[in-house]
Amino acid sequence: MKNIILIGASRAGKSTFTRMLGKKLDNLMIIQTDLLRLAFREAVIEDLNTSTSNLKNNPLYRNFVLSYYKFLDIYEVNYIKVIDTVDFEPKDKELFNNALVLCFGYLDISEEEVLKNFRKYDTDLDWTKKKNDNELLAFIHDEVQYSKYLKGECQKYGIKFVNTSFDRMKNLEETLDYIIKNIAN
Repeated sequence: MKNIILIGASRAGKSTFTRMLGKKLDNLMIIQTDLLRLAFREAVIEDLNTSTSNLKNNPLYRNFVLSYYKFLDIYEVNYIKVIDTVDFEPKDKELFNNALVLCFGYLDISEEEVLKNFRKYDTDLDWTKKKNDNELLAFIHDEVQYSKYLKGECQKYGIKFVNTSFDRMKNLEETLDYIIKNIAN
């Protein structure tokens, strides 16, 4: 069985998709790098305000995540590892042995529509819930541009891009079918 690496833009459906996988497959080991990032900020950097973008490029942090991923092979051989992350890009595909890599993003959608999607899928645990709309719109502008960049990188590295701009749940269901069909290869 292949592991599953979910990369892409913030709030593009990776965690929702991870929950869908959990309902369909019972042998998952889910690694949410949001939690690893918080632990790394507190224990290693000792600065909870270090930005995600700074950590994404921090070799110590990247090695921390990859070590955790590889370490689990020793003890959890019967589980499919699922990494839900914004910390890696399509160019990092080769870092994850025996894995299906999927990239999530939003294209051809206005920033206001992305904001509506954020609000529609916000939970009490999401960082976006604590931000006002103006703060989020500034962030969303960069994420829309990042999604366009990721789409091009996915084509370059042969990675499936999941566009969650519109018909999000339909696209996630189709992606779930894709995973089920390709996970054994």
